[in-house]
Amino acid sequence: MGIFTALSWKMYGQARGFTPAQVRRARWRKSTFSSMNGSCVEIGWLEPGRIGVRDTKDRGTGPVLIFTDSEWNAFISGAKEGQFDNP
Repeated sequence: MGIFTALSWKMYGQARGFTPAQVRRARWRKSTFSSMNGSCVEIGWLEPGRIGVRDTKDRGTGPVLIFTDSEWNAFISGAKEGQFDNP
């Protein structure tokens, strides 16, 4: 679980400016390219300027990574450019 072993979800959420209740109220979306086996991620719009990413199989009870718009846009741009492709 990486960051979550050293930093609890509550502390992470507070550090990023969100409570668990705010995360639960987010509009979550799973890719239409995802299969129905639960092995995918969901993207949630928490409020203007913040995007959450969570593992679908946790059914909303697992950790959520929270990004600013600029962090998310940098990730998406890098993915489109192939920065994360295997060599």
